[in-house]
Amino acid sequence: MNLVSRQTPLRAIEILTFPSVQLLDVTGPLQVFATANEIAAGGSKGAVPYLLNVVAPGGASVTTSSGLALLARPLPPIENVPDTLLVAGGPGVEKAASDAALVDWLRDRAGRVRRVGSVCTGAFLLAEAGVLDGRRAVTHWSVCADLAGVSRR
Repeated sequence: MNLVSRQTPLRAIEILTFPSVQLLDVTGPLQVFATANEIAAGGSKGAVPYLLNVVAPGGASVTTSSGLALLARPLPPIENVPDTLLVAGGPGVEKAASDAALVDWLRDRAGRVRRVGSVCTGAFLLAEAGVLDGRRAVTHWSVCADLAGVSRR
């Protein structure tokens, strides 16, 4: 039985990545939504609920902290708003958070989407963009105190 009506619009999911991203922080959420698509399609070519995109500044190849390269699309224009934006984490998050153009894009993007979230230290990038201001948030236990001290530039 196909659980998704053909009238149900695709919900675009963007996973923001950057150099030295944690591989699992990208592939874990990606696989969750891909599996949801498989279940919704009922093993056939039926309708799926999610359109999945991995995006990064400049697009092309992004080398993860494990050395595996991922292909990513360039950051979409602000007017092409997804349903959900997820920010991956990893050792490269500090450098990503110092990229003013990326932080500005993320701030604007997060204000337009229905849902925004992060995986692990991706919360630092959301904090730098001011998305977490006045909100409760968590990250990896070893850096929770550091996240509490992040303020917008």
